[in-house]
This record gives sequence, C-alpha cells and structure tokens, in this order.
Amino acid sequence: MNRLERAIFILEEDASLAKDAKPLILEAVLTRPVLAWAVERLRSDGVRRFFAVCGPRFSGEVAGLLPPEAVVSECWTDLEAFLDTGEPVLVLPWAAFPMAEAGPGFAYAAPGRELRETWRTRMTNQVQGAELVPGWLPVYGPETLAEIETLVRGRDIDCPEGH
Repeated sequence: MNRLERAIFILEEDASLAKDAKPLILEAVLTRPVLAWAVERLRSDGVRRFFAVCGPRFSGEVAGLLPPEAVVSECWTDLEAFLDTGEPVLVLPWAAFPMAEAGPGFAYAAPGRELRETWRTRMTNQVQGAELVPGWLPVYGPETLAEIETLVRGRDIDCPEGH
C-alpha cells in the first residue's frame, strides 16, 4: 500500500450517547484525549489530511484536537470531497489508541474513491481493495481505557505535545 496521507475518524453519533457522556475518542489516557494520541502518531507517520465524522455536539472539541486544516463534519458532501482521491485513506471506524504491537484488526485503508463509491451504495466497512492496518488498539469502553493507561504508564512515552 502507498504511504498514507489521509485519515478519517468516525465518532459515535451524538444521539447514541447519554447526555453526560462523550465519544470514547475524546476520553483521556494519561490526561490526554485518545484523539490527541492518534493524531500525534498519524502526523509522525506522514498523514497530513484529517477528516472527523462528527456531529455538532462535539465538533468544537474534536476540531481543537485536529490540525487547523482538518475537516470536522457529518455532511456526506464534505466527506465525498475528502474522498476524491485515488490515494489510500486510513479509516478508524471506532475509537482507537495507537499501539505498535497491536496487530491488524478493524482499522483499514483503501483508495478514497473506492471508499466513496462503496459508502455511497451501501454503508459498510467491507470495502473491496481495503487492507487491514496494524498498530491500532480498539477502545471499547472505560475498562479498555484503564488497561491502556496502565500499559502506557509502564513505558517511557511522552504525551502528545500541546495537549
């Protein structure tokens, strides 16, 4: 697969979260949101363009953790424009923490136009030509966050800058 230069984060829908809850990707590991860790990792890997599928309730918080040129939207036309490329795009369809030893799982990459066409006709993660991307540990809930925090605390890892 070509080098990844684009990434999409798909957050939980606002309506699916309790009034006092927030998306798992905005929860903290060592006082830093999971999203901050993910962006730091992706930027160091060469990703330069980001898109977050996010409703209005958390769009400000998400935008504050992404580079200024990133797009935060739940509008299909915005996502369609972002996917107008033949280059591979990383898709994180759930909150994920970057961890080198995590094997391939649910994170995947596929050409942008392939994603666009597949999602246009049937909203699925079963995209022809997609490749699983290792290095992402899915965050399923508070218990997973606690486990990740224990792992990270035991390593000599710096928190992402500026967060």
